[in-house]
Amino acid sequence: MLKTTQTQKMLQRAMPIIVQKQNMLLLPNMTLEHIIRQELEQNPFLEDADDIVQEGEIIEETEITEISKEEKADSEEEYDISDFEDEDSEGYKTQTGEEVRDKRQVMENVLQIPISVRDNLLTQIYLSDLNDKEKFIGERIIDLLDEDGYLRETDEEIAHEINELKSGTEFEDEEITTAEVTKVHDKIKRLDPIGISSRDLQECLLIQTREAQIPKEFKSLCITILSKYMEELRLKKYEVLMKDLKLNNEEIKKVFDFISKLNPKPGKSNDPNVMDYIYPDFIIIEENGELRAELTDKNFPSLRLNTEYLGLVESDKKVNKEAKEFIKSNFEKAKWFIDAIKSRRETMMKVMNYILEKQKRFFLEAGKHLEPMYEKDVAASIGMDISTVSRTVRGKYVQTSFGIYELKSFFSNALHSEEGDISSKEVKDKIAEIIRNENPGNPLTDENLAEELTKHGFKISRRTVAKYRESMKIPKARLRRKL
Repeated sequence: MLKTTQTQKMLQRAMPIIVQKQNMLLLPNMTLEHIIRQELEQNPFLEDADDIVQEGEIIEETEITEISKEEKADSEEEYDISDFEDEDSEGYKTQTGEEVRDKRQVMENVLQIPISVRDNLLTQIYLSDLNDKEKFIGERIIDLLDEDGYLRETDEEIAHEINELKSGTEFEDEEITTAEVTKVHDKIKRLDPIGISSRDLQECLLIQTREAQIPKEFKSLCITILSKYMEELRLKKYEVLMKDLKLNNEEIKKVFDFISKLNPKPGKSNDPNVMDYIYPDFIIIEENGELRAELTDKNFPSLRLNTEYLGLVESDKKVNKEAKEFIKSNFEKAKWFIDAIKSRRETMMKVMNYILEKQKRFFLEAGKHLEPMYEKDVAASIGMDISTVSRTVRGKYVQTSFGIYELKSFFSNALHSEEGDISSKEVKDKIAEIIRNENPGNPLTDENLAEELTKHGFKISRRTVAKYRESMKIPKARLRRKL
């Protein structure tokens, strides 16, 4: 028998302002500037303090009246068509159709803003039919993609990692399951570019083939070859494929032509004219041996609340209930927006100042001596959650006198050496340097590399060397050999 019961329980929910602050931290400066200008246009209670005309600069009403009279008198003058013929002034010449087209083309080129693969994927995720929790999972999956667009972690590992990092988010009381990760992952694989987030080349090519608009029989043949003859395909063993699948020269050529046009690296932009530009969020300035960090937000509009507009509207007794609700909602939204930007700025400066202090030798010695550092160290020092630090450094860059660096690159594990703890990144740099100087006819094995590192004071195992070498995408010794 069914019956109705009442229960009481406490739930922790993130307030809208907290969620907004968290989302703001994820945005790089260029994106945030665009959003600020968009909010300025949409919310009447926000205004740019820099655009407000000072009282002394206001044109007197009498001057405006006089100008208007002069313009009216000028407009009453009559002109003949001959007055406009054979005009020598370049500024008044009528443009030809070709000139107009050229000008339009220039404007189109100027307005083309390159969009990164990551931003493109995030936009598709936000516009999809996924719920908020699934979008949260999708963001993390996209962040884990390597530069070629592949996802190396298993769905189970991703679920475990998200559950560890969800503290401080609106989903911290909810369990992220492997099934939920798998569902979102399958959705991402079929976003544009198709095949993104595949785990290997074979899966990537199979997904693109299944989604391709090609004849059914030909598609089935391509899928068979990709599924069962991947090694023969890689080594171009045409004879084996022709014999096993009973294909002629023309048919096998058609298959290879199709597969060769698939995208093996969906994480790379397909447009050769589009370049990924890095716009730093911070700049390091050195004065008299002292370092300081500055945010590159000088061009941001200086936001403030438009209280005059609020007063005018509230004083109007004809304003109905619906309009008042609109006013209240937008006024609160404007306050939250300004507060979120201020909070973002403060958090970013706290994190950057800690990095600057911890990695002082790195900045003073042009990129040498990187200290081991963890996100939890920063979080403990500035009194914030690890997830907040993670959001702050994700996708952010700092400009120095010797190059631009991603903030995440300053975090690395500690390794013990004869001189004390050293950064794993410093060891990787040393491995890369040794390999660059090796004999190409007789490359060093991982065991040889470990011996060389020991000579430089880095005592690490062959397995660790192999792990670091693979993380830098450096092939094994036999694959590095050159004649």
